[in-house]
Amino acid sequence: MRRRTVIAGLPWLLSSPPLAAWADVSRRVVALWPFPEGDAEGQALSAAFDAALRDHGQNDLELDHRWKGADREDVRALAAEVVRSEPRVIVTYLNGQLRAVAGLTRRIPIVFVGAADPVGFGLIASLKRPGGNITGFTLYESSLGGKWLAVLREAVPTTRRATLLLNPSATMRSGYLYANAFKNAATALAIEHSIVVAEKAEDIEPVIADLAQHGQAGLIVAPGAFSEANGDHLVALTTRHRIPTVFAIRRFAHRGGMMSYGPDPAEVVRRAALYVDRILYGDNPGALPVQTPTKFDLVVHLTTARAHGFEIPSALLTQADEDVE
Repeated sequence: MRRRTVIAGLPWLLSSPPLAAWADVSRRVVALWPFPEGDAEGQALSAAFDAALRDHGQNDLELDHRWKGADREDVRALAAEVVRSEPRVIVTYLNGQLRAVAGLTRRIPIVFVGAADPVGFGLIASLKRPGGNITGFTLYESSLGGKWLAVLREAVPTTRRATLLLNPSATMRSGYLYANAFKNAATALAIEHSIVVAEKAEDIEPVIADLAQHGQAGLIVAPGAFSEANGDHLVALTTRHRIPTVFAIRRFAHRGGMMSYGPDPAEVVRRAALYVDRILYGDNPGALPVQTPTKFDLVVHLTTARAHGFEIPSALLTQADEDVE
């Protein structure tokens, strides 16, 4: 369940050296991805990461890519295996992977991509100075819960009911990430709303059936490992039942989902490679500020919208960064 790339490989020491020697000798970087091995999106992101490291002059690294889907126990087992192997840096993608690794080591540097609200989850001290061994790049922010609903309503003005489908990783000590912004926007727009946390694939169909039964209803699919693993299934079901849907993950708009609003993950992965480069040259991860997305893109799948019987307003189309026919 891995892909390993050795670039002008230095010999890997099977024994575990003392900390000082480990910092000097190890040139192994492990990346944990929430995709099945062979997934096109995962392969594209890992390739972008590898290329960015080479662009930074890191030509003698052993890059070890590990693959798992949405199953939390599998992710925890993989995280334990990776930490035991003591790489120089661990890169994680999305909350589930980061939380699994962060609980196992305070020594190995961790660079994350896509952990939402890492301060709220207690993973770092602050965005400006995270402290400890963790730093990285967020992909999403809690306020998007309201923005997704506003985009849905603007695209389909007849929307009277909406469901926010959350991943288990959105659970926080104070509630659910994205939930407050979603509820506030629903109240302001006079939209009846509900929030569902899906933990397994079988949880999806009842949500879709409920929305189809009520009519004038839409769906928002929040990001996370569960959505990554089940996005194609959600596209198929929402298309079959003609439910207008906003995905946080942009590739599902390209695969037939009606809309997406979120960042370009490939661009963020390339930025993460710079942090790995800096850590390999001796920078302290706890002193590298966590960076937030620089841009969110709106992608509209016009063919899907028309098949659902919706004509996207021209005012919204002018705001779209991309429309798919």
